[in-house]
Amino acid sequence: MKKIFTILTAAAIMFAAGCKKDQKVTVSSNVGAPELMSPSTGTTIAVTPADSSQTINIAWKKANYGVDAVVTYFVQVDSAGRNFSKKITLGNTTKDSLSITYGALNSKLLTSLNLPANAASTIEVRTGSAIYGKDSTFSKAVTLTFTTFKELAPPILYLPGSYEGYNPAAAPTIPDVTTFTFEGYAYFNAPGNFKFTSAPDYNHVNYGDGGNGKLTTDGAANGIGYASAGVYKLNADIQALTYSATFISTFGIIGTATPHAWDASTAMTYNVSTGVWSVKVALVPGALKFRANDAWDINYGPADTNALSGSLIFNDPGAITINDPGTYTITLDMTQSTQKKYLYTIVKN
Repeated sequence: MKKIFTILTAAAIMFAAGCKKDQKVTVSSNVGAPELMSPSTGTTIAVTPADSSQTINIAWKKANYGVDAVVTYFVQVDSAGRNFSKKITLGNTTKDSLSITYGALNSKLLTSLNLPANAASTIEVRTGSAIYGKDSTFSKAVTLTFTTFKELAPPILYLPGSYEGYNPAAAPTIPDVTTFTFEGYAYFNAPGNFKFTSAPDYNHVNYGDGGNGKLTTDGAANGIGYASAGVYKLNADIQALTYSATFISTFGIIGTATPHAWDASTAMTYNVSTGVWSVKVALVPGALKFRANDAWDINYGPADTNALSGSLIFNDPGAITINDPGTYTITLDMTQSTQKKYLYTIVKN
């Protein structure tokens, strides 16, 4: 009985394999191609950030192969006049329609077809069909006018959040460091969350929390959460879609001119109204520089080591030279309110 079972099992496997290998269909010699029903020729689409989630539905009458079989459909797009020589495929389906958001289509046209940004272009759309990857047939193409959208890098980012009523127009800002990177300090008066926005509204690109230090341009995403009220050093890269938000418990002065030399910082006091840190302190001849949180992760040296006022450079090894002993009032302005620089003053009383 065991032998008979083995023989029968082997025969069944061979039969199944033979069926799979011989899976063929005979299609009609006069295949009826799919017919695009929407969109229609002459349709005009202009993408804006506000409607990037809106969808375009591409629908067609199904192809007729004269046989009962699973038909796969695909939608192709190319610039007009190229006869689909550089086509891209928007998707595949076994149904009679395919939907894609304006934003996704916009991205494909910019990156894959290299259409010009923020300009109208004429494109052609068609649907194709196939059975088991063969016997492809195509609909007649329709011609559309599509205006792409690509936001130019802004000079500043706005910081709307729970601390100020989610109002971008009234929110503080941080300036650009390079074309796509931004940095600055901001004061949040209560725990909560915030976003970066490219304009003083929510109608343009806004950047929410993408998780693990990543940003997302999904307008429905949550804001970036922070646990404590206070000053934060904010960095954002809108090309790499990354950010950091470092809590600043205090800024202080350090160096041989200061009370604790290089052993510890002398804390400065933050003025919420002006955004300026200050301290009145007795100094001796020697070196002085600034650092945050009594640590070296965030420290600043002067652009000119001999100047008692001027701009600061992040993680610069230099220090300001104090020549005369005495009591000084030292201020640190990280607001960048007048120029894209961090500024300091050291005035003898």
